[in-house]
Amino acid sequence: MKKYLYIFGAILIVVGLPIAFKRTTLATPEKFDDTLVVITPHNETIRFEMDQGFKEWYMKKTGRSVFIDWRVPGSTGDVVRYVDAMYINAFRMYWTDTLRKKWTLEVQENFINDKPTTPLGVEARKAFLDSNVSCGIDLFFGGGVVEYKREARMGQLVSCKTIQQHPEWFCDDCIPNVLAGDFLWDKKGTWIGTSLSSFGIMYNTDRMKDLRLKKAPTQWMDLTDPVFYRQIAMVDPMQSSIVIKCLEMMFQQQMKLVRADILKQSNAEDLTPDQLHDVLNKGWMRGLKMIQKIMANSRYFTDNSVTTVWDVSMGNCAAGIVVDFYGRHQRETNRLRGASDRLRFILPKGGTCISPDPIGMFRGAPNPQVAEAFLEYIVSDEGQCRIGFKVGTRGGPQCYALHRTPIRKDFYTQERKAYATSPEMNPFEEDDDFPYQPQWTAPAFSAIRMLSKVLFMDTFTELAKAWYAIIKAQKKGHHAQAKQAMSVFEDLDEISYDWVVTTLIPILKSKNPLQQIDLETELTRKFRNKYLEALRLAKGK
Repeated sequence: MKKYLYIFGAILIVVGLPIAFKRTTLATPEKFDDTLVVITPHNETIRFEMDQGFKEWYMKKTGRSVFIDWRVPGSTGDVVRYVDAMYINAFRMYWTDTLRKKWTLEVQENFINDKPTTPLGVEARKAFLDSNVSCGIDLFFGGGVVEYKREARMGQLVSCKTIQQHPEWFCDDCIPNVLAGDFLWDKKGTWIGTSLSSFGIMYNTDRMKDLRLKKAPTQWMDLTDPVFYRQIAMVDPMQSSIVIKCLEMMFQQQMKLVRADILKQSNAEDLTPDQLHDVLNKGWMRGLKMIQKIMANSRYFTDNSVTTVWDVSMGNCAAGIVVDFYGRHQRETNRLRGASDRLRFILPKGGTCISPDPIGMFRGAPNPQVAEAFLEYIVSDEGQCRIGFKVGTRGGPQCYALHRTPIRKDFYTQERKAYATSPEMNPFEEDDDFPYQPQWTAPAFSAIRMLSKVLFMDTFTELAKAWYAIIKAQKKGHHAQAKQAMSVFEDLDEISYDWVVTTLIPILKSKNPLQQIDLETELTRKFRNKYLEALRLAKGK
């Protein structure tokens, strides 16, 4: 027994002494003058640098210390679901405990509805907008504009004072309201862009050599090549509106290519209404077929944007569709760690556009004054330098270069190029060869999300098997059966642009869950069977 006591004592000494004598450095809110609660899908690198930069700026400005309580539930979709649930619970308590009214499903469905459908719904909606009901969080930082517009429409994001306090920032000379057809901030102040981002292709040159690929991918269409089967890292479109935006740009690129062909053939400068109709329908179908093959080549659909970057970096995947700053950051990280310069990141020319990375303040923010200060900091010159400068430069990040694209036009000066992580980039001067056309595809944003799910993700097993069987048949020289299988595989005619506009979008807008579920079930069953038929034909059965 004594022997075991000695052993146990030795273990306690080895494990316990370092803990006992280690200085406690864990930050807690009680040690700071002020607190700020921020929910975000951003990674630790961005959180750390924004945390440190704001603390320094806030101390200089106010003479007070501040603690940032970061909440990171996961992807942007996870953030939205969490916040929605918190507001439902908070308003329910307010409705029942403060207003002494009965909680019903009718109240729950209408208090966040900008167009309430019943008298009770109107009453609940007014009560919510007149209240200071809180989700317990100050700021929503990062994600896609679509989520911010939705949160603002629901009344969960409220107007901030930054635009009114700094009108000199929110103008054409600093942060214009519109860039390349996309809004950079909401005129009511419910959300503000903090930086600019876009999606591109990241690929691993070592893995490309393994696949004997001589030509690197430069366009989205290149990712449809059968050589990329199970080699593409893909983020789940259901979890990120930024990915849906990327898919939307793929549709727009194909529409613009069709438009260019029609104008060239007709020797005209503009389209007739009939020609525009052809552009939208033909471009949509070409885009849908391209996305179908990219999805079929995917290895997985992850809910974490960083996973795609890691897998391409390690060679688990040859290429991935990634956010620009993640791609640039990973390439630089690999290079600094002494690894081979095997990573590349490109923006497909004519196939991508820049979008703002927003921030907004929640209704009932527990610390509104500190939240306003953070909003001011992140779009101030100091905050923008933290975003866009190299590590070690004056005003730059402390430990990690963020490789982000500042949203302020006045950031891009000749003097600052030496300090910028991407000195060649200036989104305000680059040729706008791909201006966003919101009237073409923006109304179909939710439709693209839903179609990605039912046509490609819910049917992924059958989709991938059919695609592989077609590839195999072509390699074996069974061209006739491969062609026959491909005609079935690519038969997406019923998912036309006209059908999306006249049928699918109205169903999604109706907010009738049963009707949506019935349609999803029908399409999933239909396309699962279609892919199984293509599989059978490719195998010559």
